[in-house]
Amino acid sequence: MTTRIKGADTNAVDMGTSRAVDPVRRTAPTAHTTSAATSSGESISITATARHLISLQQIIAGTPEIDAARVTQLSQAIGQGKYTVDSAKIADRVLQLEQDLAAAKPRRQS
Repeated sequence: MTTRIKGADTNAVDMGTSRAVDPVRRTAPTAHTTSAATSSGESISITATARHLISLQQIIAGTPEIDAARVTQLSQAIGQGKYTVDSAKIADRVLQLEQDLAAAKPRRQS
């Protein structure tokens, strides 16, 4: 079954073939940027935020996904019947996560 939408303009989307691409606009580096020259003589700028994100990415990349020592410790505690769940601690962390997410959520402007 085919559904047709009346009044839809099939030519409304520009596929980019009708005109040349505009060249990249050059901008002056802003505060807190690092500039470097490329082999073609052009320069690039990296903001402080971008540098921070790169350093965080490197830290995360160097961190193992699984803490094998912690897994072993928990497995032994569960096997021995010594593992207990602190429900108050879990509830506190869930509430803190909700507060953090609410604070990070962008505000709608009317």
